[in-house]
Amino acid sequence: MKSLVLIAMLTAALAQQPAKPASTPAAGKPAAPHVSSTVAPAKKPDAATTLPDKAAISITPIDAPAANTTRDNDLATKLMWFTGALAVFAGLQLIMLVLQGTAIRKMLKSVTTNAEQMEYQSRVLDDQLKVMTDQLVALKDTASAASSSAAAAQETVQLIASKERARLRVELQPFYLNFDAPSPASFTIQHLGSTDAYVLNSRAAVYVSDSHDPDPMVGAGKPIPIPSVISPKNPVVVGEDVLHPFSSEEIDRIRELKSFVHFTGSIRYKDVFEGEHETRFNRVWRFAPMNNLNGDHFTYWELCGSEEENIET
Repeated sequence: MKSLVLIAMLTAALAQQPAKPASTPAAGKPAAPHVSSTVAPAKKPDAATTLPDKAAISITPIDAPAANTTRDNDLATKLMWFTGALAVFAGLQLIMLVLQGTAIRKMLKSVTTNAEQMEYQSRVLDDQLKVMTDQLVALKDTASAASSSAAAAQETVQLIASKERARLRVELQPFYLNFDAPSPASFTIQHLGSTDAYVLNSRAAVYVSDSHDPDPMVGAGKPIPIPSVISPKNPVVVGEDVLHPFSSEEIDRIRELKSFVHFTGSIRYKDVFEGEHETRFNRVWRFAPMNNLNGDHFTYWELCGSEEENIET
């Protein structure tokens, strides 16, 4: 666009150039003849004149080579101006090309620098990613080791707690039916372990039922007063419940296995490690097929009920 505007300006300047005056003929050169013919008006022939008048002829020299030279000079001048304009235009174009080349070279250098910087940043990011990956792997290994250590420590604590904690076990004492007198049913609590047991609740009941299985209506029995802390130094604690006096008919029904004497109870306690535990028992009084040395029937407490009704946690 700039080139077209420049050419238009040069063309307008050439068009407005004033024409040079025609040059005078050179000295020593004859002027070109210019012939002008003037014809005199016709006259009537005079009788007194014997010779006719000749036409008057005037010759003016014309300088034709000078006119051609002037035109050639004007054409040469215009060609010279046009050639100069083309040279100026070519020079300007060359300057513009040089400037554009310099700008492109700078731009390419800047692009190359940016590409190198991006490549460097990419390498730095790759290195950082590799370091972060290594750190993540190390962190996972550390977490795994910590988890293993925690699991091992917890297992060790559990082993120590399992070994040292208190355990309460119930043992039922022999039971006898008394005619016209109360029949006590007693049990002992044995302490197993190296630490104290803190009793939260203790219940027990002895009752007669027509079923060999425990009566769910009785439940765990009524509260039994025992010490609130059972120590390894005093491992045996006694608790009991009492049945009403039996009649001969009730005793006969029990011997004929029409009625059954049940003994049920539970003890809830905590150990020094804040663990809560429970001991449950359910027994039924049975006659053995053999007799004692004095001839009386041999009796014993037999396990009855489900596993959940006879547990030691």
